[in-house]
Amino acid sequence: MNDLPFDVSPTLLIALPGLRLYALCAVLLVIKMIAVGIYTGVVRSRLKVATNPEDAARFGAQLADTEPPEVARVLRAHRNDLENIPAFLILGLVAVLLGAPSLALKVALIVFTAARVGHSIAYLRSMQPWRSISFGFGMLSMLTVMVLILIRVFA
Repeated sequence: MNDLPFDVSPTLLIALPGLRLYALCAVLLVIKMIAVGIYTGVVRSRLKVATNPEDAARFGAQLADTEPPEVARVLRAHRNDLENIPAFLILGLVAVLLGAPSLALKVALIVFTAARVGHSIAYLRSMQPWRSISFGFGMLSMLTVMVLILIRVFA
């Protein structure tokens, strides 16, 4: 049973300002992370290299002790996502639930999502300074959400 003093229904939750946009951004970011993960396999397959003996045997690939530079680049892009996106998703949800100022939160959600997509594209295509610029916009968006949370907590 719900121990809260009021009923928290899906209708009530969906009415929270920013929740729909947060949900859309969360889905897009997770899809992007999955796509980068899948792309790792695509690059390995294209290069016909594997780091596990069973994969080399199954797919007729050359067994390697280390990742080729092309695969290592995709893995670094994916690891960067894993270091940034989950934290932002948690912070974004907390901001929505605390009722952070709607316009600022929506801008931060959109900018972070666009920046992470741009970061992956720039990383995979070796595009500097765009990789750093997109990373910076993502970090500024995350810092903005943290400030919005702190404003609500201490207001």
